[in-house]
Amino acid sequence: MDTLRAFIALELPDGLRHELSLHAKRFSGLDKHRQVRWLPPENYHLTLVFLGNVTSGMVARLSLLMEALDQRSPVPLQFRELSPFPFSKSPKVVAALLERGLALIALQEKVAQISRSAGIPLERRRFEPHVTVGRMGRTRKPLRLPPLPIFLSGNSETVVLYESELTRQGAAYTPLMEVQLEGDEPYVRATGDPREEITS
Repeated sequence: MDTLRAFIALELPDGLRHELSLHAKRFSGLDKHRQVRWLPPENYHLTLVFLGNVTSGMVARLSLLMEALDQRSPVPLQFRELSPFPFSKSPKVVAALLERGLALIALQEKVAQISRSAGIPLERRRFEPHVTVGRMGRTRKPLRLPPLPIFLSGNSETVVLYESELTRQGAAYTPLMEVQLEGDEPYVRATGDPREEITS
């Protein structure tokens, strides 16, 4: 059975991507040993749910369920710092970290619920909202970059289902469907465990 690697993410507006790339460029000046492969701004996104390998049938069901998201309103985003991530001795990426706002967390929970309803199993882990701006290269040297406070905010108006293909040049993202957040439905936290796997 053919499968594809997929995830669901919030798309960042062009202005926010540009401002974020300027901060990333400043931060890259601290990367004296060139340990980080910095990503182009067009690859910036905020992953809500990483789906892993899914079938075409799962994608079809998920696409139908995602259409209901158009009743939701745009999601406010508040960035707080650039930092190696995750917080461990061996961070895998450099990421722009965000505040865990109510609307953002509620949307992530809703997207996870929709994904499970489409028959896609998700692993559970605390959702740490972030946008990857660079990935660690193959090096044994520890990445020692201090966090850089940033003060950026904006709204995301689009949820996108992406296919992710791994190439020698890095991941290539292809949008499979998108939903515009143009409603006025209020964001309310779902009950249950708020932890979800986020790896992209």
